[in-house]
Amino acid sequence: MHGKSEGQKRRRSRLRSRSDRQLFTMCLPAMAKLLVFSYIPMVGILMAFENYMPRKGIFGSEFIGLKNFEFFFKSSDAFRITRNTIVMNLIFIASGLVVALALALLMNEVRSKLVLKSAQTLMFLPYFISWTLGGIILTTFLDMDGIVTQAVYHMTGEEINFYASPGYWWVILPIMNIWKGAGVSGIIYYANILSIDKSLYEAASIDGANRLQCAFHITLPQLKTMIIVMTVMNLGNVIRSDFGIFYFGTRNSSILYPVTDVIDTYVFRALNQSGDFSMAAAVGLFQSVVGCILIVVTNAVVRKVNRRAALF
Repeated sequence: MHGKSEGQKRRRSRLRSRSDRQLFTMCLPAMAKLLVFSYIPMVGILMAFENYMPRKGIFGSEFIGLKNFEFFFKSSDAFRITRNTIVMNLIFIASGLVVALALALLMNEVRSKLVLKSAQTLMFLPYFISWTLGGIILTTFLDMDGIVTQAVYHMTGEEINFYASPGYWWVILPIMNIWKGAGVSGIIYYANILSIDKSLYEAASIDGANRLQCAFHITLPQLKTMIIVMTVMNLGNVIRSDFGIFYFGTRNSSILYPVTDVIDTYVFRALNQSGDFSMAAAVGLFQSVVGCILIVVTNAVVRKVNRRAALF
């Protein structure tokens, strides 16, 4: 009897080992991709501290310490592009969160499956449209012959050249960001709403709560953890920008740079005009370090307030 038990244990161990090998084999392509495209390129960090020359390579170029960082931070554009990047991303995060939650709550109130599926499809669609095409669509609205420009002219008699008026883009770009991304975020929040215990709503209904009260006192509090996680992840990218919206959405108009010029577009111009790989690497490293610090600090604050909602 004892020998039979030992044999069963060995058989289970072999099966478990075979299963582990299969799972490991399935993970190999993803691990290889991570190694090749994420870890090996980290060697390029050295470029941020060098006067990089392509013909000499990373290990043969002159080491100059922090001079690339000094060049960036002492430039007249450093404050402007850093301010634009941070402020615009904070506006994106706040406005996107509000609209996404509103969409999720509205979807939760829809009872027709056909209407719900149609709405979800329409909300998903902009996410798959590139900013190149998005910029063209925006032009049809904001060009001098565009729909919005002509509507404003007929209502007020004033012709507005949106592509020569930086102030309007503090509003235009967040609207474009909402158009493209809020639908997907809304569906993510809606999926989380579906996991909420239905007995909470039944108890609230018995107590006389209406739908609006249920939304504010049950749904939103139950979404708190998801909201915190999404916000922390977004704050980690507050120093980075979606290059497409700032480059193609604005048609790279230099007149709009006081508002729309961000770190990523600045780096692109530096590479395109002067081929300064070292400065671009320095700015990229600066973005990564600041993003990492923001995630750690934000997570630490969340951990003190609500340990269960923290990422780590």
